[in-house]
Amino acid sequence: IKYSMLLRRIARFFILTLLSFIFLQTAVAKDKSIPQEKWQQLEELKIFQKAYPDIKFIPAYDKKKEDWLVRVIIPAHKETKKKKIQLYWCESRFLPEEQLENKSNYRKMLYNYQRSVPDPKNFTEEDIKEIKEFTSKENRKNGAIDPPFLFNEIYDCKTQKATEQHIVKTTLMGKPLNVHERIVEPLNRVSKKIQSLPETPELKKFYSTLTRTDCYAWRTVRDTQSRSFHSIGVAIDILPKGYYQKVIYWGWQKQLRPDDWYMTPLSVRWTPPQEIIDIFASEGFIWGGTWAVWDNMHFEYHPELLINSQDVS
Repeated sequence: IKYSMLLRRIARFFILTLLSFIFLQTAVAKDKSIPQEKWQQLEELKIFQKAYPDIKFIPAYDKKKEDWLVRVIIPAHKETKKKKIQLYWCESRFLPEEQLENKSNYRKMLYNYQRSVPDPKNFTEEDIKEIKEFTSKENRKNGAIDPPFLFNEIYDCKTQKATEQHIVKTTLMGKPLNVHERIVEPLNRVSKKIQSLPETPELKKFYSTLTRTDCYAWRTVRDTQSRSFHSIGVAIDILPKGYYQKVIYWGWQKQLRPDDWYMTPLSVRWTPPQEIIDIFASEGFIWGGTWAVWDNMHFEYHPELLINSQDVS
């Protein structure tokens, strides 16, 4: 009986997913009055459906707001009841109606994540200007923040108390880790893939000098108003002993070299072995080393960004 019920649940899941995709593909065609440029937005919405397959993203065009109103259905999980919420697409910001007029206060959730590391040797004057503006105290303090509304519901993490109901213990490369329960399975797959790697001298050194791995910590991003993904339990820091006497984080380097920190050569930055970076990416984790404001110890679970980078490449 239990086996039969499981089969029915699996069948129901795939049917709902298929119907969701069919709706996404045909919504524009059914209503000629919807502007053609809105079609690409539905293509981008499909990326979230691929990234979070257990969640349904069902759009309906709101002509008054001239935007997609997305019905998000999140299945029940352990102590969390099934949720049905509505958020406006707003160019991937997923905002509630009352925040639409404030959309400039929020960053887009979907952007072209670059897998390659930008080399300062190739920076143009315009690149340097943008980096300086982005990392200025004023911008970090008062600039646009990451919109929390979709992930608040997916991870049930509006408050510290709510979040910590979903934080569980696991291990990564033999080190204990407190993470959000939603990323336990992808992290387990990361661990298995790492264990299957042939042991090279570089990997042997990496394993022997790994002191700890950190994840959950309730806090904001340093010097900003954005909530850290560590405070959801989906960001992981891998900390090697002494960082090999190399630079690991842009903010610490800026304190030492405030005038030219952004030109720090790649050769003096600590970097995890490429095999480790690739394995994390294969399970939906982006690496902070590719950011202009690099954080080479840092991985974050954002399968939507990796799928998007594949789709646009």
